[in-house]
Amino acid sequence: MSKIILAIETSCDDTSIAILDGEDVLSLKTHSQIEEHQKFGGVIPELASRLHSKTIFAIIELTLIDANMKLTDLEAIAFTIGPGLVNTLQIGAIVAKTLSSLLKIPVYGINHLESHIYSPFIGEKFSSIPKEAIFLLVSGGNTIIGIKNGHDLSTIGETRDDAVGEAFDKVAKILGYSYPGGPIIDAIFQTNKKTSFRAPVSNLPEFDFSYSGLKSAILKVYQEENDWTKEDLARGFQIAAITQLLNKIKLAYKKYNLSNIFVGGGVSANSLLRFKLEENEDYRVFVPKLNYSLDNAAMIGYLLQYKLAFNLIKPLDNLGVDVKPKLKLNE
Repeated sequence: MSKIILAIETSCDDTSIAILDGEDVLSLKTHSQIEEHQKFGGVIPELASRLHSKTIFAIIELTLIDANMKLTDLEAIAFTIGPGLVNTLQIGAIVAKTLSSLLKIPVYGINHLESHIYSPFIGEKFSSIPKEAIFLLVSGGNTIIGIKNGHDLSTIGETRDDAVGEAFDKVAKILGYSYPGGPIIDAIFQTNKKTSFRAPVSNLPEFDFSYSGLKSAILKVYQEENDWTKEDLARGFQIAAITQLLNKIKLAYKKYNLSNIFVGGGVSANSLLRFKLEENEDYRVFVPKLNYSLDNAAMIGYLLQYKLAFNLIKPLDNLGVDVKPKLKLNE
């Protein structure tokens, strides 16, 4: 049974609040901290938590106004319980549990990784979600491929070192670009998609990924005297990074014979990944709308509505339950 839900996402550097009624997103407001963290070249956890504390109540108020709702209209609270930065997760958890106690409504902890996997379907009826699929989760902190069977998600491969989004950030820093690196490198790629520089594509057995070697290769070439520009290296890196993802999807498709592919996480916004996935003729690809590809509270609320619809979740019965910064996908 669906409820009117206030959802809170504070796993890293975005303070995001959403209100959902069933599958429908009534309002989504997100405050990005990118400008504050750019000067440091990455997210500073202590700064992120202070900024969450500073903005979260104003964003909740804006979201309520936008949805034409009052606090007393809410029937449940959802928040990201993990994984993420412990300091920032705690801000969302404290606010969620406080509102739950004041309003006397249930509060639920939601797995951030799982919500990314279902993000392509935000706003869609739950009946439209295929029961079986291959999923690919690609973000700043995770690169995971797995199988969806009914409501169960099982991992078949993941990165052995850097996540793909993390590699984008590190390579951007090597080349002298600012944070975050993914959108910058993708923009460079789109200005001239032709490059003769070929970066190495990792080919680990089965379904595991590796990006540390690719990062090191870019650094080595960048430090050598040659005719490659940093734009050449950025484009070559993007092609190699995305090719590795595509290779694993093809391998999983051949082994498991599943024609549905879910792709979620911040790197799902990458133009080359989207283009290559959409041009294939073998399988159906589901990717989130661009505003749902990055961390957002709509995916947290949508996953709770999904779990409530199928009786897959219970509210927290102990408001002292802590966050889980190292939460795994299937926990």
